[in-house]
Amino acid sequence: MERKGDSRMDMTPNIFIFVFFAMFAFAALLVIAFFVVVVRPWMRTFFHGLPVSIIQIIAMRLRGNSPSLLIDSYISLKRAKVMTTIEDVENVYIDARNRILTSDDLVKLVTAGAQTRPPMGRTWR
Repeated sequence: MERKGDSRMDMTPNIFIFVFFAMFAFAALLVIAFFVVVVRPWMRTFFHGLPVSIIQIIAMRLRGNSPSLLIDSYISLKRAKVMTTIEDVENVYIDARNRILTSDDLVKLVTAGAQTRPPMGRTWR
């Protein structure tokens, strides 16, 4: 028998519905954040035909490097026909982080470094 004024039984289904929708909204926010942080930069490189994996983008983010800056520079370098990899771009960024403000600064530094090293794929002795 229910007692008069016992509203706990009436609120239980509402609480479950609220918790379910709160968890669904949180999961949706996580998916959107993952898309913006990881998938969006990967799609930019994919549509430009550049070999960058999602794992590399996550690793850039974990190392504290800006994937958007690195990818902008990498796209500019590939359009300029500079033979380089995303690892080379990231290494130059790590070496000169305090001197780089824009992707153009990074492109200049990577281009200067690409002109002074031997061609890729060969070991020079």
